Amino acid sequence: MTPWHGDYLKSTVELMKQASSTVDVIFLDYQFTWKDILIGILKPSSNIPWKNALGIKHRLQKIKVSEHQSVQLITPFPIIPSFWIGNRILFGWVNRINQFLVLSNLRSFLAHKEIVPDCILTAFNPFMGLGITRYFPNKPHFYYCYDEIGAAHWLKNHGEYLEKKLIQEVNASIFTSNFLQQKKTSSHQPSHVVTNGVDLKNFKPFAKNCPNTLPLKKVGYLGSIDDRLDVNLLKEVMNSNPSFELHFVGRVVHQEVAEELKSIRQTFLAPPVAIDEVPRVMASLDAGIIPYVKNEFTEAIYPLKINEYLAIGLPVLMTPFALLNEFEGEVKVSGEAVVFKSLLEELLASDSEEKIHKRQKLADQNSWANKSRELLAILNLAENG
Repeated sequence: MTPWHGDYLKSTVELMKQASSTVDVIFLDYQFTWKDILIGILKPSSNIPWKNALGIKHRLQKIKVSEHQSVQLITPFPIIPSFWIGNRILFGWVNRINQFLVLSNLRSFLAHKEIVPDCILTAFNPFMGLGITRYFPNKPHFYYCYDEIGAAHWLKNHGEYLEKKLIQEVNASIFTSNFLQQKKTSSHQPSHVVTNGVDLKNFKPFAKNCPNTLPLKKVGYLGSIDDRLDVNLLKEVMNSNPSFELHFVGRVVHQEVAEELKSIRQTFLAPPVAIDEVPRVMASLDAGIIPYVKNEFTEAIYPLKINEYLAIGLPVLMTPFALLNEFEGEVKVSGEAVVFKSLLEELLASDSEEKIHKRQKLADQNSWANKSRELLAILNLAENG
């Protein structure tokens, strides 16, 4: 389900980029439907690679990751739109056709190129994952889960029960949070946790050395503007005349949330920036926040931005939407407006060079390079054992 290209960072892509320094990586791109292909033809600005999907251009592309690293990206054959189907039997029939369209073509394509995969990692896609055993028998197969599939509105009709089935079939499952692991597996099912990381190569050049001395502080959030944000909390915080501004930078997913944020005093919204620009924007802030409501979707999240904030050296404050015990002591937590405001002002007033460097050292441990090594150790362990 994960596209290689895009305007936001994806854990699957980051892990594969780092893994390419050690192993050969073949990445099957997002499975576009025939509806997507039509949109791509009629609307060139959509950037849908319809020519690659139809074989007019090469389906196999070499994506350069660094001077000495690359990933082979395969654009799959288009599939039939199916998520609108409510009936499980009919969906299963169409999904098996889609598995054939994608996996049979993939198998033939790899055979033609004389490429033999040593193992297969299915990322958040039980729809295709359940066809792996049929088309790639006797290959070690792993499932990588980075979100609560049952809370994703476009996947929940069939994602949850198919994911349960896939977890029982694979050699092992890998989750991005302890919560996901505990919720989705039992003691007899092999599972591991590889939490999200940060690209230190991009963030280190913008890392802070000392706190900003300007009197008006900037508190920021970089990410999607959507219904995860606790707008009521933010309103209450900002209505109490704080000594800081709030800055939100990101793509607007829910317009009504954006409008509410715009109505809050001393609060500013800016459009999303390119992934490479994120460190520069974060470096302009004095603190980072993750003000999510707690629900079945957010409690499974290990937010990518937490390590990014820390890599810059920012003090971080979040609401108690998820248990992230590894950051206890360094990341402050509160879901009450009065305490949230008080903690933010305390973090801003007491920041120091020593605290900045301590945060950066914590982020160093969570680099994507380290996370990729953890992932490869799991794959190699299962493959060899």
